Amino acid sequence: MKNSGKRTMEKTLLSLDAPHVVTTQDLDACARGSAGTRPAPATLTRWVRALTETGALQQVSRGVYLNRLAGPAVHPAEAAQYIRRGAVVSLAWVLERSGALTNFGDTVTCVVPLVSGMAPPKVGERDTIAGPFRFYAMPDRLIEAGSTRLEDVQDLQYSYPRATPERALLDWIYLGTSVRSRLPLPPLDIQLRGMSQSRLTRLAKAMGIEEQWRRWHAKWIAREEADDVRDNASAALGF
Repeated sequence: MKNSGKRTMEKTLLSLDAPHVVTTQDLDACARGSAGTRPAPATLTRWVRALTETGALQQVSRGVYLNRLAGPAVHPAEAAQYIRRGAVVSLAWVLERSGALTNFGDTVTCVVPLVSGMAPPKVGERDTIAGPFRFYAMPDRLIEAGSTRLEDVQDLQYSYPRATPERALLDWIYLGTSVRSRLPLPPLDIQLRGMSQSRLTRLAKAMGIEEQWRRWHAKWIAREEADDVRDNASAALGF
């Protein structure tokens, strides 16, 4: 690369601690730091286009890009908070990737905070170049509930806001029982055996949805017991 600013951008995107998601402002600051002067907007646009064409960057939405040089594991879900401020990846998408749900969808599902006295966030589907997202609003007090134990609410294996499977399930139960949401309750074929029961209990209490959780869990247990009876009967008959 002939231009030092462009070389610095590529070097930054390749570094060990490179961000997985970058904005046009990030790239502008990176190029400016190398050259000491801000590149002309047309120049920056040309550099970003070149990096996109080579696959180093993948555009998600206007001014937001996935850094594909950071590794093959970079996923559009990591850009959720850039599309909707405060977004946390949760609900079905998390449960699918954790193995609790067997049917996989492409839509990245997220919750976004609803803050009293502020304009409500935009919710619903958002199609991006990198893939579809769906956002659901929840009161900010619920999104923050239980955060005194960060490992209960956030999957710390990831560097972006992503709910634990337990939290994703309880977010879904809350929305499924809320009169302000049209999202149905989670299906009863979710695999709970890999989840922490103590974490589910703590989070349900912190969120104030102990009764909603108890009712859904009772239905889940009834279904499991019915399945066990059928399986045992089939085994006895040699099926």
